[in-house]
Amino acid sequence: MSSGIPVPAGEVDDTRPLQFFYIVDYSGSMAGKKMQIVNAAIREAIPAVISAVSSHPNVSIMVRAIKFSTNASWHVGPVPVPINEFKWPVLMAEGSTSTAQAINLLASELTLEKMPKRGFPPVCILLSDGCCSEENSVYETAIKNLLNLPWGKKAVRLAIGIGKEGGADGYDEKSLLKFVGQKEVGVLDADTPEKLKDYIIWASVTATVSSSSGKSADNIGVSSGQAVVMPAPPNFPSVSPGDSEVF
Repeated sequence: MSSGIPVPAGEVDDTRPLQFFYIVDYSGSMAGKKMQIVNAAIREAIPAVISAVSSHPNVSIMVRAIKFSTNASWHVGPVPVPINEFKWPVLMAEGSTSTAQAINLLASELTLEKMPKRGFPPVCILLSDGCCSEENSVYETAIKNLLNLPWGKKAVRLAIGIGKEGGADGYDEKSLLKFVGQKEVGVLDADTPEKLKDYIIWASVTATVSSSSGKSADNIGVSSGQAVVMPAPPNFPSVSPGDSEVF
């Protein structure tokens, strides 16, 4: 017996899929608090997304996750999982930062052949605390490959920079910004555990709501432009040094 809402005879189910991807850095520099927060925050973000889109009965969210360190591979996938069934396996930090491999793996799933024709713009959230360990030309090629895909161009692409921007141990804001599709949002700067958790949840919820409330994705094309407009991110309050750890 079905527990879903019955569809009257003669009517067609107008539910449309939304493909959601986490792309998560688990390199050695993510060890400790950073990795713990990412694992916990994504688990907290999933029910928050479900609650936020409960008033959007026409969206069916399918979730996958890519992990990258020395190499990139599927953490959850490649088969997409309905969000109500999605479980986040714990990630343990190790290795270097092959961001380009992760972007290429994402791009391989955003082709016209693999994406649903009537889907909402996909949501892609990239998290990293360092610089790409591959040659700059390899990274630039990966970004180009992604943006040359109609669905890659129309995707809601967000990046969370973990820790302090710049320097030998910081994340590369300029490189992450090339991934970001919503320039009014920019790279989300998560330099404390509180901000990292808050930005993961905010990005997950707001990107999904924005995509499923945006323009029609029926007619896509390389020249059709960005389909979704995101609001500016909140300015999460900075806390005093005595109240919070800084990455």
